Amino acid sequence: MARTPKIPSRDLEVELKFELSRELVRTLSRAAPFKALWSEPAHKKSLRATYFDTPDLLLSQRAVSLRVRKESRQFVQCFKAKPDVASATSTDGFARLEWEWPLPGPALNAQLLSRDAEVKALLKGVNLRQLQPLFTTDIKRQTRLLTTPGGASVRCDLDRGRILAGDLETPIFELELELQSGPVRELLDMARVLTSVVPTRLSSRTKAQRGQELALGAGKGWVKAQPLLLTHDAQAHDVLCASVVEGLKHLIANEDCVLERRHIEGVHQMRVALRRMRAVITTYKKVLPKGCFEDLSRDLKAAGTVMSPARDWDVFLDEILSGVESGFDPQPALHVLRKKAQHRRDKAYDHVIQMIQSAEYARLLTDALYWVGTQPWVGADQNPLDVPAVKTADTVLARHHKRVLKLGQGLGTMSTDQRHQLRIAIKKARYAAEFFAPLYPRNQATAYLRRLRALQDGLGHLNDLATAQRLMAELATDTRGKNAHTLNRAAGLVEGWYTHAGHTREDALLNAWAAFARGKVFW
Repeated sequence: MARTPKIPSRDLEVELKFELSRELVRTLSRAAPFKALWSEPAHKKSLRATYFDTPDLLLSQRAVSLRVRKESRQFVQCFKAKPDVASATSTDGFARLEWEWPLPGPALNAQLLSRDAEVKALLKGVNLRQLQPLFTTDIKRQTRLLTTPGGASVRCDLDRGRILAGDLETPIFELELELQSGPVRELLDMARVLTSVVPTRLSSRTKAQRGQELALGAGKGWVKAQPLLLTHDAQAHDVLCASVVEGLKHLIANEDCVLERRHIEGVHQMRVALRRMRAVITTYKKVLPKGCFEDLSRDLKAAGTVMSPARDWDVFLDEILSGVESGFDPQPALHVLRKKAQHRRDKAYDHVIQMIQSAEYARLLTDALYWVGTQPWVGADQNPLDVPAVKTADTVLARHHKRVLKLGQGLGTMSTDQRHQLRIAIKKARYAAEFFAPLYPRNQATAYLRRLRALQDGLGHLNDLATAQRLMAELATDTRGKNAHTLNRAAGLVEGWYTHAGHTREDALLNAWAAFARGKVFW
């Protein structure tokens, strides 16, 4: 039996991870700004690890990982988990709790897991006797100690290797920066130096997650935004920081889905993440000092603008045009329309992919994290957000609710532009409600959000026709001769079908408005 240490190692890793390519590893290793930070020669070692889970993948579902790794001649058992509550520091959203136990050999010692109260609580309901190998990693690690201009010490691990699951394998190129000493700001400064040298993207995906994807054949699917983990005594400061960090994680989690064109929801979720980050900044802009948030808000908006055409064509092809096609016998005109629209969508996605792989996007991610970490709204003697979050929430939510009620008057006779303005107000009200909902009774907040979503969906369906008309007009502008006549016929079929379907949706929209207007608020 493996020897049990009296006191296991348990730490909160303050680290940032970046995903690279083979080419970027070479470029970074030769870059003068990066080499200037080196304070000692590199130490190289081989790391071979086996990751464990139960047959029903309970560890994966709980976002925890368990491995046994051989480090030179030593064996270490390691358990990692996310912090249970997001706080106001910059890297908590990317940090992980870590427990380590030295082992005499490669065999997993599950008994160690039940001897630590925190680990035992995280694994409640897991049958430790069912733990079995899921995948392995074979990594060559190059470790350097970096020293920042401010004197902080940062460990830099450059990993090159592969993940193996049965007959499957995938390459891995990662760089991790872990703060050893000094302020977090210095770590964030170093991250900005890194992204100024190579367009490497900040990542929240662990080796455990990547191995699980490979072993399960799940691919890199799309991910929804996760609710904030806040205590009821949270400050307004906490909500802002946690929201931006969670927005970053939401954005990053959907990148691969878009890059590999796995599902149309990927680009939608990336746009949502960008909008949510901008929305929470806007929520606080009346109390944030001028000059401290405008640049970040502008860059977030610019990234979302690049993604908008891809999302518009996705909706047109997969929701609007598919619905029309299902209502008619095969129509040559609709086939021509689909072919031309698919070409436009491919071009739009090319622009999105170029953006995700660009230096500007890489800097946006680190700039957003730097903004949260350095907190430029905090003055020498005061923090305007150092007030109870509930107090701020009551004011913000009431203001959004009042605006929606005002703009929604006379909904049945509104113009398209008026309905668009209402839809924007509803979207902002929904984001604000989602940010602050964890501070209130869950059932009341859930009911309010359900009514908002129904209203937003109703207006969204009716807005789709206006978008479809704009997109079809763009196609017609670039088409001449016989094809132009064909597209006009197809456009008529789309508009006719959608106008007919709109009567039912109009009734649903008015019912959703009535339910919202008479519903109770939760604050």
